[in-house]
Amino acid sequence: MYYQKSEIIEQIQSYHQKVAELFYTLLETIQDEKIKSIVYDLYQLELSRAKYLEKHKNIAKALNCWLDFPCEKLSSQINECFKEIKTDQKYILEDVLKIEMHFDNCLIKLYNLLASENELSGTIANIFYYMHKKTKKEESMISEMMCNSQSNLNYNFSV
Repeated sequence: MYYQKSEIIEQIQSYHQKVAELFYTLLETIQDEKIKSIVYDLYQLELSRAKYLEKHKNIAKALNCWLDFPCEKLSSQINECFKEIKTDQKYILEDVLKIEMHFDNCLIKLYNLLASENELSGTIANIFYYMHKKTKKEESMISEMMCNSQSNLNYNFSV
């Protein structure tokens, strides 16, 4: 079934907003200021990812792009990402970074799903390809942070 590309981008925006809400919820439970600062930055990162996609959604609407894509499959994949995450426990830095890596892995799967389900032209797939590469780069940065979490932690989240 064909869906507007803007609807698909909107679903991914919703994913980022849900992840941001989860990090915001974690902020209320974390006492350590260093960890709280990192969680706040992750919260801001997810909000900026959603905002970034807004312009691409508007462009897709203006161009009236359509994709042959099963949106139910995307919704199912998004729901699966949130299945095992709990916010009612004490988190240490490594736990927070693992949560972010989990959501980045889910996002990479979503972009792979979008690319594999469609025979897209370079122009139509460009945003999905670009966001896939960007997310993989950010995932690598989070992985490095996990390795360095016992020492001085320097980070810079940006979209």
